[in-house]
Amino acid sequence: MESNFRLKNQKGVALIIALIMLLVLTLIGLSAISTTTNETKIAGNERVYNNAFYAADGGIENFRGRASTGEFVYGVATSGSYSVGIGEATSNITYKRGKRSELGIDYAVFKVESEGVAPNFPTAGRVKVEAIIEVAMMTQEGYN
Repeated sequence: MESNFRLKNQKGVALIIALIMLLVLTLIGLSAISTTTNETKIAGNERVYNNAFYAADGGIENFRGRASTGEFVYGVATSGSYSVGIGEATSNITYKRGKRSELGIDYAVFKVESEGVAPNFPTAGRVKVEAIIEVAMMTQEGYN
């Protein structure tokens, strides 16, 4: 008889079930907040990486444009470095010049390294890009 009484006495079950459901929903909400926070950090890091990469790539293109006009082709120095601002970022460019000949045409061969630096990120926002650029030496000697 006592066991039938316990089965019929369910006066707090709804409250316990509601509290358990509330706990489950709270855990799901906290998990969603944590996931959103991590995704936001990932997106921010990707933006910084892209800014640094495009700055480094822009530095290579800047050097290519300047070398095609002869600026570095006939200079006295065989190596050097300079910085150029690209958008919000900076590109630090270093180069070394060599020379080769093929079919009677002389070429200035440059090994160029461009480091893109995204703003406000001293180490995490840095990307290096390297390139080999050849420029035919068609202009007159002595161009500076």
